[in-house]
Amino acid sequence: MRERRRDYELLFIISPLRTGEEEIRNAIERVSQVITNLGGMITGTNHTTPWGRRKFAYPIRAYAEGEASRRVFTEGYYVLMHFQLAVERVAELERALKLNDSVLRYMLTLVETRGAAPAAAVPIGADEDEEELTDEGEEEEDEG
Repeated sequence: MRERRRDYELLFIISPLRTGEEEIRNAIERVSQVITNLGGMITGTNHTTPWGRRKFAYPIRAYAEGEASRRVFTEGYYVLMHFQLAVERVAELERALKLNDSVLRYMLTLVETRGAAPAAAVPIGADEDEEELTDEGEEEEDEG
């Protein structure tokens, strides 16, 4: 069976405890390795302006590595990554991101391909095979 690959966008925040360029590069490389080990292909990584070190809109409480209680963070290092990955491997990627001590938060988004027709809107609870009724359920009359 052929696995279905999709385009994804991953925005993640690296803990401010990673202060040096080398530590940040290692954290980004660690996430990249997880994706490639799962059979994914990274198409782009961006941690330059407007990404990079930024203040949060609100404080985030998270566990820092080696500490028993949560610490309050007010800033972090933002990284935006684009990649392709098999749909079946997304859960494994999310598990690895949750276990990664250097990642405070992440958001994984499916990127719709350009030129694809949007899916038809079907109301919840309605079958696609049902016929639409005219105004107030009235049937149209045949002349003749």
